[in-house]
Amino acid sequence: MNKELTYEAAMQRLEALAREMEAGQVPIDELAAKLQEAQQLLRFCQDKLTKADAEVQKLLQPNE
Repeated sequence: MNKELTYEAAMQRLEALAREMEAGQVPIDELAAKLQEAQQLLRFCQDKLTKADAEVQKLLQPNE
């Protein structure tokens, strides 16, 4: 996965993949590769959200 990929760009690509699949525009020969790409993008986004949540929680904790 591209190290410079942003959450927003990953979500845009996921949305594009979903539109292609929903419209039946993905040839069966490419379906597995598209699904694998979507899975990688989902993991990337989940990781970004988990890290962001942890940082926010850390910032919201009262200083001891």
